Amino acid sequence: MKKLTATFAAASVAAVCAIGCSADGVNDYPWAADAVNYCVQNKILTGNEYGDLMLGQNLTRAQMARILVDGFSLPLATETGFADMSPDNWAYLYAATIEGYMPKKGGYFNPNDYVSREELASTLVRASGLTEGSVRNPGITSANFLDAGQIDGAYKTYIDIAVERAYMAGSDGYIRPKDLITRAEACVLIRNVMEVTRGNLTMTWADLGIEKSYTPMTGAAQITVEQAQAWARAKGAADIFVNIAPVYWQYGEQFGIRPEIMYAQAAKETGFGRYTGAVKPEMNNWAGIKIKNPIGDRTEDHETFATPEDGVRAHYNHMCAYLGLAPIGEPHDRYYVVKSIDWAGTVKNLEELGGKWCPDLYYGYDILRNYIATMAKY
Repeated sequence: MKKLTATFAAASVAAVCAIGCSADGVNDYPWAADAVNYCVQNKILTGNEYGDLMLGQNLTRAQMARILVDGFSLPLATETGFADMSPDNWAYLYAATIEGYMPKKGGYFNPNDYVSREELASTLVRASGLTEGSVRNPGITSANFLDAGQIDGAYKTYIDIAVERAYMAGSDGYIRPKDLITRAEACVLIRNVMEVTRGNLTMTWADLGIEKSYTPMTGAAQITVEQAQAWARAKGAADIFVNIAPVYWQYGEQFGIRPEIMYAQAAKETGFGRYTGAVKPEMNNWAGIKIKNPIGDRTEDHETFATPEDGVRAHYNHMCAYLGLAPIGEPHDRYYVVKSIDWAGTVKNLEELGGKWCPDLYYGYDILRNYIATMAKY
């Protein structure tokens, strides 16, 4: 692992505190212990001259700038437009460099001002290489946090990205965007972004800082096929999508998998049968199933099935690899690829599909809240 050279303390402070060596040590912040340990070992976090990590204190903008520049090895800029930063200031080059990554900035850097949760998270996301176009679930914060309306417009999309990738977590239904971020909280956020970016840390749906739900994939249908078809028509679905619904309910009974979940997933994957993406209607692929060895997300990277009914059976068979159920008939090649993964057969709940069926950790929640919940109203 690459060693990081950024520091939270002033440039002149070099003392590094051993874990748990002070009253303000990591033992007082068990929820951040792993992240603090990571930051200490990689010299991101240093203590003061007394060896105190000062985990309860707030992070300054100058400290944030140095962390991001050194942590992500950002190429140094030599000039800045900040009126309050002169070349003799130790943070001058850091401020100049981080300027281009700050979603919101004025004429002054204010190096000693404290950083809010929304500012650090957003700037971290940009420094990691992500842009507003990287968002997968715009509105994830609004759907899950009561104070999402407090997020500054300049930060909103980046906070969505931080939440959907489980970089940033809320608690008790609040994301607290305006709160000043403590050094302990900063450790968690920084460790998450840096290590996920480097491929050294994998976040799962369980890491999302949202209200947890557990929706069983198996069991009898809780929504009728007539409700589902009425819902599909109201959503402007293509006729082929409306007409395939009975087949989903027939196979649902045979497989023991809830058909409304599968039908809702098909709606998400195909745009209610309108097939506006790489998969075409004639491919009869209701779930965006890939071929055995895809090289991208092109049309030819996806499976084609002989009939719409075969496509439904393939959808169920594919899900069986996730749930540990027996397929019906001969499965397609991609089924065996999933079966070879170490977590194959362990999925029990819809929410667990996030990070497994696709990289989006919120994937299962999206199906539940934006598809099944509306289907149930018909």
